[in-house]
Amino acid sequence: MNTIAFRPGNYYISLSITGTYCELRCPFCKGKYLAGMLNVSNPELMPKILSYYYRQGARGFLISGGFNRDGHLIIKSLHLKIIREFKRNHNVIFSIHSGPVPNDLLELIWSSEIDFIDFEIPPSNEYLRVVKGLKSHTLNKYFEFMEKASSYSKEFIVPHIVLNSIASNVDDELRTIEVIADFKPRLLVTLVEIRNRNSNYIDIDRIIKVLRRARELFNEVSLGCMRPNEFKVKYDEVVIKERLVDRVVNPKVSIIDKFNLKVKGACCGISRSHFKLFPTLRK
Repeated sequence: MNTIAFRPGNYYISLSITGTYCELRCPFCKGKYLAGMLNVSNPELMPKILSYYYRQGARGFLISGGFNRDGHLIIKSLHLKIIREFKRNHNVIFSIHSGPVPNDLLELIWSSEIDFIDFEIPPSNEYLRVVKGLKSHTLNKYFEFMEKASSYSKEFIVPHIVLNSIASNVDDELRTIEVIADFKPRLLVTLVEIRNRNSNYIDIDRIIKVLRRARELFNEVSLGCMRPNEFKVKYDEVVIKERLVDRVVNPKVSIIDKFNLKVKGACCGISRSHFKLFPTLRK
């Protein structure tokens, strides 16, 4: 299977339902990534914003935003109602960064007809404490959530895992993807930790080892949007050349040219049945 490049751009829009507000303010992000998303914290404006971008060619929307101190998205039922109504009148995909929400909220997300959950599973308990600031959480909480979400549909959850973290090691990462594989998701999205400028060390051998094992365990593997620019410059080529991933997000144009990659204007988490909704781009 040839690797496919994904460029979400204006075809798959990231929305923050909390604006720039985040209660958790974890050491990793401190809310800075929310500033790059469209603010839909006012539900009354959300239908107009969705309609505008749909008319401009968007066929997918990521619902994201700030998390509460329990480590999941702060979401109102009115937002979910608007999503359901919009989906019923438009041929469009919705995904959500929910975190491990309680079961009653998970049921509301499913009922809203959101297509899938982009779900980050921490590579270790230490990662939860050091990177996410969730000292009372454990990996089991995330595995239990994945089991519950998968019970609705295997298509409903797309697990993500961060590799090369300062708060995990290669054995942690390998153990975690082994457990994820037991749930038989349609796709695993791999990310590479972005550290500060003084410590952005990339252990490519460690990353390759995990990707090779993921290649054996999963039907499809994606190299997702979160990875250092240095990784794109030095190592995207290695990963693609060794056929370790089926999907790669926002590679350099030189990589697209070198490997003659097909480019979809979409999020890498969409199912292949939804490819037809999104354009094939030149680069």
